[in-house]
Amino acid sequence: MSTSPLVNTLIQELSAGDDLEAASPDAPGTGQEDDPEQVLSSVMERLAVEESFEFDDEIVKQNLDEILIALIALRDGTHGKALIDDLSRLFDAQLSPGTVYPRLHDIEGDDVLSMHELVRTKEYSVADEDAARSQIEQAMYHHLALGLFLHDSLDEL
Repeated sequence: MSTSPLVNTLIQELSAGDDLEAASPDAPGTGQEDDPEQVLSSVMERLAVEESFEFDDEIVKQNLDEILIALIALRDGTHGKALIDDLSRLFDAQLSPGTVYPRLHDIEGDDVLSMHELVRTKEYSVADEDAARSQIEQAMYHHLALGLFLHDSLDEL
């Protein structure tokens, strides 16, 4: 999927001067060494989100697959308990293992993630970078379009 000039411009503006090519979904790998906390903090700062802003658990659940893939990619592999901790810390989402682990298994079943059994845990990593990028990109476009629709509807209120 190629991005339109409008989307590229918006991504560039939201990236606050970051190199567009690095932010482009077509660029090979991000090369970012950022951890999830840095990435989320940077996004919230660029969008000038109020400190009182809170994510809703339902929004996190609806986007859980893409969030999990992104967290695993940012961590360059991790285990389920750490992901649940990340969801709680980053998004204040109190999701049970019964919600998170089945999603991890389904994403693994789709060959987007790979699972490596360790002594006491299972570590997940991105197995198919193209599929992971495509899935996250699709979610991003859906949210971007919905966000722009909601933003433009504010003019009518």
